[in-house]
Amino acid sequence: MKQHLKVLVIFDVPERPTSSDWAHHFRPEDWQKDLEIITALKKPGHNVRLLGMHDRIRPLITEIRRHPPDIVFNLLESFANDRKHESNIAGLLDLLNAPYTGSSAVSLTICRNKLFAKRILAPHRIKVPRSVVFPQGKTNRSLKQLRFPVFVKPLGLEGSDGIAQSSFADNQEACLERVRFLHENMHTDALVEEYIEGRELYASVIGNERLRVLPLREIIFADFPEERPKFASYKAKWDGAFRKKWGIQNTFANPLPNGLAKKIAQVSRTAFRALGLKGYGRLDLRLTPDNEIYVIEVNPNPALDREDELAQSAMKTKLSFNQLIQRILMLGYQANRKLNGK
Repeated sequence: MKQHLKVLVIFDVPERPTSSDWAHHFRPEDWQKDLEIITALKKPGHNVRLLGMHDRIRPLITEIRRHPPDIVFNLLESFANDRKHESNIAGLLDLLNAPYTGSSAVSLTICRNKLFAKRILAPHRIKVPRSVVFPQGKTNRSLKQLRFPVFVKPLGLEGSDGIAQSSFADNQEACLERVRFLHENMHTDALVEEYIEGRELYASVIGNERLRVLPLREIIFADFPEERPKFASYKAKWDGAFRKKWGIQNTFANPLPNGLAKKIAQVSRTAFRALGLKGYGRLDLRLTPDNEIYVIEVNPNPALDREDELAQSAMKTKLSFNQLIQRILMLGYQANRKLNGK
């Protein structure tokens, strides 16, 4: 096996780049996150090239034809600041016959549509909330099959975009009000699903055929009002002042009853395989007071920031950040070699 690979790192640029001085196009803290990954890739001696992308695909095509990489380290989450195109970039890499890290275009597409993903998981005896989709402009869908309270969120957005305290609705009027808000203000279909009371856990998985479930993480609402529902809204996830005010923190999961961690690991592996994920992924779970496990979302190619769930879970197992990045790189490289019979 080759020890030193030709690696092309592709990543989002918030505006059309005017030069290859990539740091110039980012806030320092955002560029630092990508730089840590790039540094980890360079450390073993890989030949690393960088390409920031915004709204043009020609630079990617030109780069791959002029400098064919052994593997593309795919950090792209959007195109022209629109996350719905994430899978299209993976599809373009397929057309260019360029191997890449993480999940395929098919898996990225399926997981983006949260309803489709849940329909695939249900036959595998994985518990998922019952749900109904309200396409843009439609508010006449029946809610009779659901039990209130419900949770209203964008069908295809990620990173808790469009999720606020008003996403929780305990009656039909409040539910439809939030549906209309998502339609009119975020221009997205709305997913209404039964709200699952319980602990919010995060299970990170790495691997291709042989899957490793890393130590579980959990979001804690230490000082949040007892009567208010507790979930990872956009503010609870990203607003530092809000998190500090209410004692919200992401940490390693508190002890679980005997055998439950093993059961969660099995559910995570089953979901990972059912949706065709590769390399690495993260599951957002709810654990009810009766210890029932519900899969809320499955996230292919989750954030690899040092402070995010996957990296933190990996480091808990003594897998350093640099080793994690190398592992993801080689999983992508090995998966491509196997696909091509090498």
